[in-house]
Amino acid sequence: MPAESSRRSPLADISQRPLSSRTQQIASSQTCAGTGEENNVPSRRLLEIFSAAQAGSAGRKRSLKLALDDSDSSTQKHILNAINTTSGIISSINCKTQPPSNLCTKSTVPSRSFRSNRPQGMTSTLARIQTFGRRRCQPCYVSTRFLLLDYISRPSDVYTFISQDGSTLVPPFSCAYNNVANDARYLAVGDEDGAIHIVNTKKDDSHPASTTQILAHQNAIFDLCWTRDDSKIVSVSGDQTARLHDVETKKCLGTFSGHSGSIKSISMKQSDDNIFATAARDGNVMIWDVRCSSTASPRGDISYRPADRLINVHTSTRRAAPTKKTKHGSDGANTASAVQYMLHNDNILASTGSLDGSIKFWDVRNHGSYFRHTFPTPIQASKYTPITKRAHGMTSMALSPDGVSLFAVSSDNHIYMYNTTALDSPIQSFGGSGFACSSYYIKISVSPDGRYIAAGSSKDLYVWEIARPHKKPFIFQGPEREVTGVDWARDLGQGTELSGCSDDATVRTWKANRDLVQECNETNSLRNMHGMVTELSV
Repeated sequence: MPAESSRRSPLADISQRPLSSRTQQIASSQTCAGTGEENNVPSRRLLEIFSAAQAGSAGRKRSLKLALDDSDSSTQKHILNAINTTSGIISSINCKTQPPSNLCTKSTVPSRSFRSNRPQGMTSTLARIQTFGRRRCQPCYVSTRFLLLDYISRPSDVYTFISQDGSTLVPPFSCAYNNVANDARYLAVGDEDGAIHIVNTKKDDSHPASTTQILAHQNAIFDLCWTRDDSKIVSVSGDQTARLHDVETKKCLGTFSGHSGSIKSISMKQSDDNIFATAARDGNVMIWDVRCSSTASPRGDISYRPADRLINVHTSTRRAAPTKKTKHGSDGANTASAVQYMLHNDNILASTGSLDGSIKFWDVRNHGSYFRHTFPTPIQASKYTPITKRAHGMTSMALSPDGVSLFAVSSDNHIYMYNTTALDSPIQSFGGSGFACSSYYIKISVSPDGRYIAAGSSKDLYVWEIARPHKKPFIFQGPEREVTGVDWARDLGQGTELSGCSDDATVRTWKANRDLVQECNETNSLRNMHGMVTELSV
C-alpha cells in the first residue's frame, strides 16, 4: 500500500531497489557481456556492501575488503569508492532523522555516551558498562540517600534493660546483629553489668520479659560478635577476658584469659570461626584458637591461652600530650583500641591505638616473630598527620563489605577511610556538622550495601554517604545522651535496620516507614514522639 511504503525507512531494503545511474555504471564496468554466475560476482558483492553500510557495521566492511583480496585492483578501487559514497549518504540521512540532542525522554538517564552528548537509556548504560567498562561510557552515580529520610524510630523500637537486682536501668555499650537467622533481625546487646540481651527486632515491644538473656561477664561488655552460623556469640569485657557462649543453651563454652587490661575490641577471622583476635588497654593484641591451648578445671570450665600475641603494638617511644579527659575517663597511652581482620587476605590483621592515630597491618603467619620483640614492626603502617597540637587516637574500625576500604573514627571528630591494599594516608575523611567523638566508647559500622557509614556521637547518631563525602551527614534523632555502639542489620530484604546504644540506658532501632514519616511531618505532636531523620543542608 502507498501509505505503508511511505513510512518505510529510506534504506529499509536496499537490495530490492533499482540501482542508480552511478551505481549501474560501476556495476556494468565490472561485468562481461555474458550472463553467467561468475560474471555477476562484483554486483552481488556491491549489494552486500550496501547492506553492511546500512547497518553501520565498520567491521563488516573491513571483512568484505579482506574477502576481495583475490580480486583485481580495479574492482577493489570501484567498490571502496562505493562504500565511501554510501556511508556519506547514510550519515546525512541519520543526522536528519535523529532528534535534537537537548531532548530527553522519561526513559533516559543523564548519562552520556562516549562520543555523543545524547542521553543514554538505563538499559543501554548498563549494557555498555558490562561491555566497555565504567571509564568508557562514563555513567553517573545513582544516589539513594533520599531513602534514609524514610527511616523512623517508633516508641516500640526503643529497648531498655534492667539490672540483676531489678532496681535500675543498665546502660548498653555494644550491639551486633546476627548474620542469617530470622532475616538477620536478632540484635545482641552487651550492657554495663556484663549481660548479653538478644532482642528480636521484628516483634514490637520485645522488652526484657521476652528477651533472651545470657549472664556472660562480671564487668561491662565492650564488644561482641556472632559466629557465621549464628549459633555462638563471642564477647569481650572489662574483666579482662573473652568468652564464647552458646546462644541456645546460654552456656559458656570457654574463657580466654591472657590480657592484663580491659578488652576493647574483637574481630573474627573471615574464613574461620575458630580464630579471632582481641585488642586491650594493656597495649597487646592477642590471637585465639578454640581448637588448641585449652585446659579444663575440676568444675568443667574450659580456659584458653592465646595462640599468638603482639606486644606494645601502638606504644609511642616519644612523650605525647595527655589525652582529653571525658566523663568516662580516658584510655591509657598504651591502649590498643580496635582490631580488624582483612577480607582480601585473612592472614592480615589491622590494629589501631588510642595515642598514635595510625593503623598497622600485621601478618599473623609470622607466628612467634612478634612477641619476641618489645616493639614489633608491622608490615605496613598508615601515615598520621595530626590536625591539632594535641595527640589524637582511633576508637573503632570497620571494614567495607567488599574489603576494599577500612574506616577508622578518630578523637579529632573525623572518620578516615583507607585503602586496604595500599595502606598509606587516608584517601577520604568524614566529619563536621556537630559530629563529636567525645569518648573511646564510640563505634562505627558500614551498611551491608557499602553505601553508608554510621557512627555514634556525643548526641544522636550520624550517617554519611561514602560516595559523597562532601555532603553533610544525616542525623538519626532520638537518643538523649551519647551514642556508643552502632550496627546495621545484615540483610537488605525490606530495607535494612540501624541500631544504636545510648548512655540514656536505651537501645534504639530505626526502620523504613514512609507512611509514618509523612504522618509525623504533618503533626508536630506526633513528630516529637518518634526518632526522626534529618538531612542537614550543605
